[in-house]
Amino acid sequence: MRPARALIAVAAVATALFALVLISPWDRGGGNDGVLGRALAAIPAGGPVVHLTASLDSPGAESITSESYYEPSRHLLRVVTRDQGQVVSDFTTRAAEDEFTTFPGFLDQAAFYRRALQEGRAKQVGEGTWRGRPVYWVQLEKGGGVQLRIGLDRHGYRPIVFRGVNPDGTSAGFQLAVLGLDYVSPGAAAFDTNAPVLVQGIVLGTGCRPTRARVDAFLSGNAYSKAAVASGRTGADGKFTLRADPAKVPGGGLSAFRLNVQSSHDFAFKPFRRRDMGFRGWTGAENPITVELGKGC
Repeated sequence: MRPARALIAVAAVATALFALVLISPWDRGGGNDGVLGRALAAIPAGGPVVHLTASLDSPGAESITSESYYEPSRHLLRVVTRDQGQVVSDFTTRAAEDEFTTFPGFLDQAAFYRRALQEGRAKQVGEGTWRGRPVYWVQLEKGGGVQLRIGLDRHGYRPIVFRGVNPDGTSAGFQLAVLGLDYVSPGAAAFDTNAPVLVQGIVLGTGCRPTRARVDAFLSGNAYSKAAVASGRTGADGKFTLRADPAKVPGGGLSAFRLNVQSSHDFAFKPFRRRDMGFRGWTGAENPITVELGKGC
């Protein structure tokens, strides 16, 4: 089993990726007078950036609130995480469908979900209540692994909760409460693609060869370590660069960080330190870090 902090890392990233499910299934167009047809009409469609605010509950982690902005045309994702109202993370990264996507299809833009609706893979599976609110349960099936079950408010037909469920219908242990959903302009999203480099390096896998991996940076050993402060992917050459604005990372001064690195077969932690130099960025960021997933490198 992965370490508990690894699960928290995955949960935090999953919060951001949940935003992408909203681009298609309830976009305008098509539909009928049934539950799914009314759900289609309930979500506003307009503006290039989908904006979701949600609270994630997952095993082994306290509930956190995440605000995410995703622009499909440029594959840009901004994630702002709050703990009891205080911002503990705010970063921009490039999001692309790959083997490390928490829910395959979320980054396939509208096509994945339009096909799901057209082919009958999105269907109503029941009715019930969630936190005292009556809901219709709708499930999106992706075949194997964790599936997504959505609670639609029975009065407004908007999604108010997402739940992970196993193929046998049992709970996968996490749920996402939808607190707000709309569409905004790129200016309102305020993507920051030129933040100072926090850390760069290379990931070595089997046989000490460069490998593709997901790389997330966390503050280490303090109250703010529950959310990634930067995130990205390596290329085929194993190289990565993570960026973070010092003004958006809690603490200041000399801080301890850790990298959570996941390849298709291995997982590793790598500690590092940085000093916040304000508008001048981070000291030490110019020195590449090597993360060895394989043994004996």
